Amino acid sequence: MESFDLRVRDFNLGLTLSSGQVFHWATSDGCHWHGMLGKHFYHLHQPKASFLRVHTTASPSLGRQDLSHYFGLDQSLQRILKSFPKDPLMREATHAYKGLRLLRQDPWVTLASFILSSTKQILQIRQTVQEISCRFGSPHAIQTHHSPAWAFPDPAQLVQAGESRLRACRMGYRAKYLYQTACLIQEGQIQLDSLRTCSLEEAREVLMQCPGVGPKIAECVLLFGYGFQEAFPMDVWIRRILEDYYLPGQKSSVAQVQAFVADYFGPHSGYAQQYLFDHVRNLPSEVWQAMVKASPFAQGS
Repeated sequence: MESFDLRVRDFNLGLTLSSGQVFHWATSDGCHWHGMLGKHFYHLHQPKASFLRVHTTASPSLGRQDLSHYFGLDQSLQRILKSFPKDPLMREATHAYKGLRLLRQDPWVTLASFILSSTKQILQIRQTVQEISCRFGSPHAIQTHHSPAWAFPDPAQLVQAGESRLRACRMGYRAKYLYQTACLIQEGQIQLDSLRTCSLEEAREVLMQCPGVGPKIAECVLLFGYGFQEAFPMDVWIRRILEDYYLPGQKSSVAQVQAFVADYFGPHSGYAQQYLFDHVRNLPSEVWQAMVKASPFAQGS
C-alpha cells in the first residue's frame, strides 16, 4: 500500500461520496471511506479541508491522477457555483453543501448502479452493489483488514453469472434489466465508450435502448458517468422541488419543464440539481414547507 496526501480545494469528501451519485464506496463513520477505482483500492480520509490522506494500491503518481480526475478537482467549483441562479433555495443549498462535487465515474458502473437504484433507498442500493461485487466481481488482494477488495463486475462477469443468480442478490425485477443490458454491451450492440464523443441527445437515445433505462436513469448516467453537466435527472425529490418551489401552481408539460430548467439553471444545471437534491431531501418537512410558502416564484410574491 502507498500513502500520500492530496491537496484539494473547495472539496468535501463526505458530502460528495454520500450524495447519492455513487454507491460503491463504504464507510463506518462518515469520515473514512474505502472502495475501488478501476483496478486499485483506495482508503480516503479528509483530516483537514485542504487535503485528503490517501492509502492505495496504486502508485502515488497514478493515485493523484486518478483521484483528481474522479473528483473533478481540475474544475473550478467557484466558477460553476457562480453560474447558478441566486434564488434563496439555491443559495441555501450551496451554503449547506460547500465542497460537494460531481464525480467522473465509469459509465458502466454508473449505468448498472442506477438500473439497480429504481425505487430503492441509497443504503439499499449500496448494499446491493456491494453484494454483487463480492459475488461476481474480481478480488484484489490488499495488505489491510479490508482484504480482499472486490471490483464491480464487468458486463461479461454478469452475463456469466446469469439472471437467476443476479436475482438472488435482492434486486428483484431489476435483475432482468441488468442482465439484459450486460448482454447487449457484451455482444457489442451498445458501446458505452463510443458515447463519449456523442452529443447529449445522441448519448441519451442510445442509453434508453437499455432495458430498464428511462429518462431519469439516462440523465443520471449522462451526468455522473459522462460529465454532461447540463443533464438534469428528475426523480421524486427534484420533481417536488420544481413543482412546489420553482413552478408552483403551474401545470407544465415535460417540454416546458425542460425548457425552464435549461434557461433558469444554465449550462451546469446538473450540478445545481445535485445541490438541490441533497439539501431538500435532508430538510425537516416543516422547514421545506416554510420555504415553499416563501418562494419568490409563488403567485403574489
